Amino acid sequence: MTLDPDEILARIDGTAPLIRLPGDEAPEKKDAHLWARHPEDWYVEPEWCSERLFATVNFEGTVVDPSCGSGRIVRAGRAHREKAARIGDHRITKVLGYDLVKRSKECHEETEDFLISDYETDNIVTNPPFGLCGKPDFAYVRRALATAEKKVALLLPLNWLTGADKGDWLATTPLAQVLILTPRPSMPSGPYLEAGLKPGGGTADFCWCIWDATHRGPPTLGWLNRDG
Repeated sequence: MTLDPDEILARIDGTAPLIRLPGDEAPEKKDAHLWARHPEDWYVEPEWCSERLFATVNFEGTVVDPSCGSGRIVRAGRAHREKAARIGDHRITKVLGYDLVKRSKECHEETEDFLISDYETDNIVTNPPFGLCGKPDFAYVRRALATAEKKVALLLPLNWLTGADKGDWLATTPLAQVLILTPRPSMPSGPYLEAGLKPGGGTADFCWCIWDATHRGPPTLGWLNRDG
């Protein structure tokens, strides 16, 4: 099954009742919970998405993933910090994970709702709940920009960037870089992976949207390849 742009937008805006991976057969009724939209929009990116981000984009200070889910971004950030430290690069000082629900050992014991959090940090890097990034007010994105003093990196569907209203608002933010992921990553739900099922091939375009508090002017466009 191909996810077309309207279907992705429906997922972002919260109107899509069903998310199914490309190429998979229709589920049996007893497995319907694996295919229904996850109530907290818990969808899991391939590990290479965050590994390549940390290898390409510089972050300084603390990095926080406020929707860390299975902990892949936290693990990638910590692995990069340790590798960089061996050659004298100590720009990332620590990498922390939080979420509404503790789903991995990388998640802090104290769970929290990011939208009502009041902490500040240097950087936010996360695969956010898409529904909270859409209309009417892009609440999750606004909270991330208010929380991070240096950089924000959000993994989003590429066509999240479209729309006149969003374009007008984004022009007022320090959006510095858009990195399109290639090949297209598959983003199954957490329960799907926990059931031991294998993701299909991705058919929707995703990108890292990166905001930098020091950036001025329009963003640059690039590609982030799985194989470097």
